[in-house]
This record gives sequence, structure tokens and C-alpha cells, in this order.
Amino acid sequence: MKSILLILLFCNLLFARTFIETGRIDGQGKPFSHPQAITISVDGKLFVVDSGNNRIQVFNKRGQFLRTIGGFGFEAEQFDNPTDIWMRSLINIYISDYNNRRVQRYDRRLNFISGLTSNEADNPDVQFEEVLSCALNSNNDLFLLDHGENKIIKINRRSEKERSFGTYESGEGELQEPQQLDITGNRFLLVSDAGAKAVFVYDFFGNFIRRITDPQFIHPAGLCVLDDGSVLLSDSEANRLFLINSDFSDIAVIRLETGKPLKRLRDAAVLKTVNTTLLYLIDGDQVIIGYLR
Repeated sequence: MKSILLILLFCNLLFARTFIETGRIDGQGKPFSHPQAITISVDGKLFVVDSGNNRIQVFNKRGQFLRTIGGFGFEAEQFDNPTDIWMRSLINIYISDYNNRRVQRYDRRLNFISGLTSNEADNPDVQFEEVLSCALNSNNDLFLLDHGENKIIKINRRSEKERSFGTYESGEGELQEPQQLDITGNRFLLVSDAGAKAVFVYDFFGNFIRRITDPQFIHPAGLCVLDDGSVLLSDSEANRLFLINSDFSDIAVIRLETGKPLKRLRDAAVLKTVNTTLLYLIDGDQVIIGYLR
């Protein structure tokens, strides 16, 4: 009897939730090419960072195409390998424009506002090269993940480059192969790190708090914070979706029931509706649509 109870408990922990596929999106006009990030607005618009095509594609929650912005180039509203998008700000949307070494800022209607680049006159500690990911907290502090030196740069609400962290000076918090940023509980900055096979946790002053690890992590990539503070972590080599609870004390695997075997699970986005929780996954060059049960 005890062994049966232990098996049931183990199964409950291992498969906390189940994802059921209902459809797929391939891209509008031409197929997605190496999409890197996905997010969804509170009004149910799905934004896909279609990196290989240098564009942002927008769909409704059912996957119907709405619009696109971008195209290759270095002018306003053009991209060269965009890698991430942040739109949990009440006013602005931020897009990491990797090869152009900048962050582009748009309003909620996707009208271009400005671009943020590094300045050679700045302290070298806060200069940046390729911006891999970005995130904004409720104090309007902007955090940039610099791939060139594997560091995080904090730009405060006054647009001052305040500090950098995640480097050798951070001790146990030194980044190895960072992938993406997110913010949880308006208290912590999260960084997925494929080299360390972990998620790093910092406060907004750059103090290292802890690592989140699990033997099943192989290549932690996409991060998605849910309304309750729990975190979805996409592992692009394990092809698993992990659910980390809000105090980081428990990690479970979400069971993925998809019509085809996964190719490369990169990122996830969630939209909670009255009746269900919709979940969107980047897998290879497609976006899978479904719901959590």
C-alpha cells in the first residue's frame, strides 16, 4: 500500500500539469525561421520574435495573423536577428535587436519610439554589445542581457547606466552561457543559463540570491512567469517544459501531448482566460497552440 502511495505521489510531482495541443502556426507569408521568443499581451495578442526573418509577427489568441513589423536593416523599425521582446510594461514594448547591438522601444500600437545603443564614452562595465534579452521592472529599471561579456546591465528610470553584474565579481552568480531574462514577483530578476544548467536569481541591485537547478536540466532557455509567480522554463535540448513554483522550492515537469515529436522547445507564453489556460510553445520553426489541463 505504501509503495502505491509513493508511486502516486511521484507521478503527481513529475506531471503537475498536462499540455494538450490544438493547433500550430507556421508564420505568415513565409515560414518562421529560427523564432527565439514569444509573449502574449493581456488582450490576447500573440507576439512571435521571428529571428531568422528579422521581424515580429502578431496573431490573435487562436493563431490568426494580425500584422507584422520589421524586415532586415539597421534603420528604425528594422531588425538584424531580433532575439527577445518585453511587453509587460504598461506603456512600452522593448525588442532586443541582437546584431544591431541595440534595444528598440515601441508604443503599445507598435509605433517606433527610440533605439538604445551603447556609448563608448561610458564606463566599460556598463557598455554592451549584442543584447540577447531585456526586461523592465515596475520601477522602470531596464535590464539588458549582454551576450558579448555574459553580463547584465541595469539602466535606471532616469536612463542612467547604473551597474553591471553576473560577471566574475558576482562570485557564485557568474554567468556562463545566459539565454533569457524575466522578472518575478517584482522582486527578482531571473536568468536562464545553458552553460550552468541552471536559472540564476538576482535582486534588482544585482545581488546574487541563488541558483535553481535540477538533474533534468540540459539547456535551460525560455522563461515565462505566470500570474501566481511560478515560472515555466523551456529546455531546448531536453525538450521539456518545467514548472518552478513561486518560492523556487519545487520543480515539476509538464506533460506535453503534441501531435508530432518535438524538435527544439525554445520558449513559452501563457494566457489565462475565464475557462482555461492557453499555452503557446515555440518548437523548431513552428508555434504550437494548446491548453493546460
